[in-house]
Amino acid sequence: MEESAHERENVMGKSSIKTEDALDLTRITAEVAARHGMLVRQDDPAMLLVTMNEVVLQQVLGNIEAHTKEIIDGFEDGFRSAQHDALANIEREARKAGIAVREEIQKDIDAGRLHARELVVELNHAYTRYAVHRWVAIGVVAASGLLVLGVGLGVLLARVLK
Repeated sequence: MEESAHERENVMGKSSIKTEDALDLTRITAEVAARHGMLVRQDDPAMLLVTMNEVVLQQVLGNIEAHTKEIIDGFEDGFRSAQHDALANIEREARKAGIAVREEIQKDIDAGRLHARELVVELNHAYTRYAVHRWVAIGVVAASGLLVLGVGLGVLLARVLK
């Protein structure tokens, strides 16, 4: 039995179980003695079962940890994908909104141009009417002046020739 205890110590020294994660066999033997009134030594075959259970539990916990990491990685990938899709949707909607705003601004500019053209045409008509009236008035005044001059010259010539 002593040889198997010595072999077990060698195996435990080379095992993958970390020393800080290893079970406290002294505490286990003390707990068994306190609860059951039996003294179990560290080289007892029952301690072999304790060590085997420890190794199995560590393997199971390692598998659970690896599986949990895979699940978390899947969640993170899904979140990144959803975030990328959301950003693409926001970009697409922002682009649509920008195009709509640009079209509305262009409509306002076109409406402003049309209104400005109408104002220019109205102003041109008003100015043309004013210019026509002015030239008509100048023509009437000039014609009246020529008429008065002609009548005055005619009267003057009539007196001189008489």
